[in-house]
Amino acid sequence: MKMRKKISWLLSFFMVFSLFMGSAGMIVKADGQKAVVRIARQDSTATGTVYYKWDTAAEWTEVNQTAYNDTPIEINRPDDSLDHTVHFKVVCGTDTIINHCQVNKNGAQDASLDKNILTSEGGQAFSVSASEQVELILEFRTAASGGGGSTTGPASGETIAVTATAVGGAIGDLQIDGMRIGSGMGTNISGSFAGDKTQQHRVAIAADFGYAFASIMVNGTAIPLGGTTDHLEFEVAPADSYQIEVALTTNSSRNYNIIWAPSLTVAEQHGFGNDCVIEHGSVEIISAQLGDGTVVNAAELAGGNIADASTRLDGDFGYAEFKAGTKVTIKFTPDYGYQLLSASLNGGKLTAVDSQVSTFVLDMPATDLHLSALFTKSEDKVNTASTKVDGATLGNAENIIGSGNLQLNIADISGTELNQIQSGMQAQAGNGEIQSYLSMDLFQVVNKGNSNDAWETQLTDLNAKLNVTLQVKDEMKNQQGTYYVIREHDGAYEKLPATYDAASGTITFATDKFSAYALVFEAGTSSGTTTPGSGTTGNGNGTAGSGAAGSSTTGNTTAGNTSQTATVKTGDMTPVGIWFLLALCSGIGAIYFGCRKRIKD
Repeated sequence: MKMRKKISWLLSFFMVFSLFMGSAGMIVKADGQKAVVRIARQDSTATGTVYYKWDTAAEWTEVNQTAYNDTPIEINRPDDSLDHTVHFKVVCGTDTIINHCQVNKNGAQDASLDKNILTSEGGQAFSVSASEQVELILEFRTAASGGGGSTTGPASGETIAVTATAVGGAIGDLQIDGMRIGSGMGTNISGSFAGDKTQQHRVAIAADFGYAFASIMVNGTAIPLGGTTDHLEFEVAPADSYQIEVALTTNSSRNYNIIWAPSLTVAEQHGFGNDCVIEHGSVEIISAQLGDGTVVNAAELAGGNIADASTRLDGDFGYAEFKAGTKVTIKFTPDYGYQLLSASLNGGKLTAVDSQVSTFVLDMPATDLHLSALFTKSEDKVNTASTKVDGATLGNAENIIGSGNLQLNIADISGTELNQIQSGMQAQAGNGEIQSYLSMDLFQVVNKGNSNDAWETQLTDLNAKLNVTLQVKDEMKNQQGTYYVIREHDGAYEKLPATYDAASGTITFATDKFSAYALVFEAGTSSGTTTPGSGTTGNGNGTAGSGAAGSSTTGNTTAGNTSQTATVKTGDMTPVGIWFLLALCSGIGAIYFGCRKRIKD
């Protein structure tokens, strides 16, 4: 009796524990699509903190910003199948202001951004549907680097009220006697400072990034601009309060810069920081279309003979100058395993050129651009539409392409296409049994600045061999024998050596041509071996590794280089399902042992 009770209690506890683990697994699994924050700083002393929260959450979460280098910082989205609201809040450090701020949805700039709301205690909310990506781009700078004024002032005195309004643009910073008024930025600023109402006061004002002053009025009196463009300091007469009216325009009178560097070391040699470092890719300016329609090529731009458009390289450091409105053609080439997934640079919109891979047109904004951290890590993809193959992993891909990712499409062959190759395949198979006919099409994929559109180039003949590990269906596992592969390409049939792992259900082979394939089973040979006389499946760089069933990566070792590639696997019981199954079994056991005596009675 006591033993039954103990067993019943133990099983009840395990049921509760399993339900908890299953529920936790569901919560983790729901974490899918991400939001992205990019934080940079114009100079080394600029500091600030960014916070976020989802939906109706009470507490703010600080964005991890260990380095100000414009690197994408992903923040978890509660559930990618639902619409959400993300809230952002920015707190500037001492003497720091926001130099540039932008929110993108699916790469397009969101016009609802208000810096005053963003820097308020409640922050600003952005509605994000299940199909949208949201990205906050932020750059800090010290007030002195843009406003040019003192950042300290009197701590006591009479309270003097200040209001400032801006049309045609926004104020980037406003200080009087070194004290920032309100948030210091926006189109409507209100605040106060402590000072002597009988004395003059010094105003330091800066236009928002990319704008210039057209006029400044203080208490109805025009302030001479003196040829200034985007920042000014001046004295104002004694007054009980100050009303400042500012008119701004885009600063189109000067050329705007584009800079980039291949490393932080190179950037620092030229007086810049992380915010212009290109990682995992390269940038090349191909041409520019001037305001009069003239198109100049790369050689002409580098010649330095065009007033409104020029490029130059100092070693690997790139520098270009363009008049606002110039259409600049730029080639952004990602390294293998990386993609360009953000199509906006400080407000400059990139448009993909369909006929030229990795090429975009930039309408040069009235803004200096730092090109940094544009390329995001991305995995190779496998799409399967086969009744015999669940998925696949790819190895040695980094030696196949130098940019972007590979995509392998696998499908069953039938109909007319099968009739054309069937007799040739069977002749090669001999006594072997053909289990499946497959078309395998390989593509190089380079994204067009977002995750929804890409350049796709089909690859049929490779310069090196790609290691392919097929994950076969359950009925093809644990067979006493081995598999090999027959390939048909341009009318030629060839038997390829392969490694069959019966326990995991994988068939691994190496190939440099992609068209039609057949999987052939030969009984009698022990599992886990290659076909007789076939040797290894590599291309001189090591043997191909078989991925275990359900694995998300495969370790394919090649000449000191380890590659991790993505796999597609369907039909497995997930850990969540296993926990709920254990909970069910434990519950049944608890009821059985708890009620057994009562049933007998």
